[in-house]
Amino acid sequence: MLKVRYVRLKLDPVVLKSLSQRAYSLGSSQLQVVQVDSSGFVLRYTTIRHLSAIEILGDGTERTTSIPTMERHSLRIFTAGSHAFMALLDPPRGSRIQTDVLSALIPDQNYFLEPLEISKPLISRHIKEFDSARLVSAKVRDLRITENAVGRLEVTSKEGLEDDLAPMLQGKFYRIDSMTYEVTHDFKRGLVTYISNGTVRVTSPLVEVAFPKFEHVLGNI
Repeated sequence: MLKVRYVRLKLDPVVLKSLSQRAYSLGSSQLQVVQVDSSGFVLRYTTIRHLSAIEILGDGTERTTSIPTMERHSLRIFTAGSHAFMALLDPPRGSRIQTDVLSALIPDQNYFLEPLEISKPLISRHIKEFDSARLVSAKVRDLRITENAVGRLEVTSKEGLEDDLAPMLQGKFYRIDSMTYEVTHDFKRGLVTYISNGTVRVTSPLVEVAFPKFEHVLGNI
């Protein structure tokens, strides 16, 4: 299963076109361009972080020490239509990786990152790109239970769900947290999950087709 988080990248178009050249010119082992194509480029970002640990000495006493660990991340910066995006493979929590990379590429910090809202219309356009797709699971949040209480709910069905998810949700206020579809395309079957924070998760059989199709429909939002 592969997971990618997308964010909008608002940047001067002239600067955007030169980002891959900027990365090359850095000559850094920490930030490397590994692939360039007509719509963008892929970066590999390597960073060393230090973890605090407690070392027990021979006499039984304890000493706090620092252990270096290496993290490696892959990012793609690309354009779709008139928009620019950054995609982070297997993202950790938060946006530190994206901001660290952009700070290295654009020292004056003349950029803006905006979370990508994966809406129902965007999902609808994407799943139409496949031979067949049916909604099999959805998680909702901020479900209004009473005037002073909200809840979270997960609805699943192997037979597929309707667009309104469940009768108990009709007429109630809620927000979509995630939606999972069972997808079939070119005799391959898998799951595609859309998460409200801009993350798309795809099982292995569909990875090579699902992400390019998703990035294609991003150009129409």
